Amino acid sequence: MNELVITNYKNHTICAVYEDQTMVQVSAFQNMETFLGNIYIGRVDNVVKNINAAFVNIGDKISCYLDLSSVEGAIFTKKQSKKKVSIGDEIIVQVTKDAVKTKAPVVSTNFSLTGKHVVLIHHGDGIQLSKKITNKAQRAQLKEVAIPFSSLEYGIVLRTNAQFAAEAEILSELEEVRNTYHEILSQAMHRVKYTLLYKELPEYLKQLRDLKEFTLAKITTNLPKVYDEICEYLKQHPMKTDAELSVPVCLADHDNNLGILYKINHYMEQALHRLVYLKSGATIVIEPTEALTVIDVNTGKAVSGKKTSEDTFYRINLEAAKEIAAQIRLRNISGIIIIDFINMTKKEYKEQLVDQLRAYLDKDPVQTEFVEITKLGLVELTRKKTNKTLAEQLEEHKSTEKGEVNL
Repeated sequence: MNELVITNYKNHTICAVYEDQTMVQVSAFQNMETFLGNIYIGRVDNVVKNINAAFVNIGDKISCYLDLSSVEGAIFTKKQSKKKVSIGDEIIVQVTKDAVKTKAPVVSTNFSLTGKHVVLIHHGDGIQLSKKITNKAQRAQLKEVAIPFSSLEYGIVLRTNAQFAAEAEILSELEEVRNTYHEILSQAMHRVKYTLLYKELPEYLKQLRDLKEFTLAKITTNLPKVYDEICEYLKQHPMKTDAELSVPVCLADHDNNLGILYKINHYMEQALHRLVYLKSGATIVIEPTEALTVIDVNTGKAVSGKKTSEDTFYRINLEAAKEIAAQIRLRNISGIIIIDFINMTKKEYKEQLVDQLRAYLDKDPVQTEFVEITKLGLVELTRKKTNKTLAEQLEEHKSTEKGEVNL
């Protein structure tokens, strides 16, 4: 049974997806206001030519960074001069990154509206489809569905979820995001600077929205406000279980410790430590760096005092491949990933290992691609960045603490 659990963890609220009672995916966000995804009428307070950027105030003296190399198609509600962007201009912007330490929030003029199946992007490029939709006939059919909604004003992206949706659902959502887009433009022409034109969904509702249809059997939370918002959201955007029933939402007693019931501390600690023990006694070491993430597979106790063989290394590598795919998803690792498996000489073992790793990675809802096996025998992957890593979300950076986790 697949379940979405939403509860507090330390100073954060977490959304955790469980498959067969095992946490497979988790996001954490601070219990504080975020501007991420919101769309405002901002005022340009400064233009800095040497970095080709402007600083845009969205209200409450919140100054945001705007890259001037990508403002083609920007919508101005008030223009001070013929320059591309000048001080005093009022412009529609969307917050694409929250403030980080001393860095200002980042905004873009190419704002987007995201639904379960589609994304509408102002000044986007035609109709695009998720790379995870690989069936050519299905891609052509989905593109055909979206053609009546195409426009020179915006682009449309059909998300991975679109391949599992009925045509009527996609059409309904396309109409919804298009109407929202035109409503934003209409409002903007009659509103003053700093107006909030569109407020993004809370993180837990975005998590709910992005789950595949029919994969969720239950939603559980012990947070009354979250419970009310989920119930309201599901009235407008119904979800079905695999039994064609509405997904049940359970409000657990506030005193009910979901952390213990769902072993949240165990899974969170596991996802934050560098060393993971496999059942065989082998270990996986996960080392994030600025440029990439390195994952090393060690035999550990799996071969201690035992006669080793190529078959043993193959079995350990297969076990490691499954756990590595799970850890990548759980930790939300993105970018370049380098895996150093235990060295094997048999060609057929190497090929079977790669095939199994590919199969495990295909289950990841985030686009993950096998790149190559390098000349040094290292496996290189790339994973699309959709959010910060779990460690970054919890603001727990890699420290001197070293932990071990038994699986």
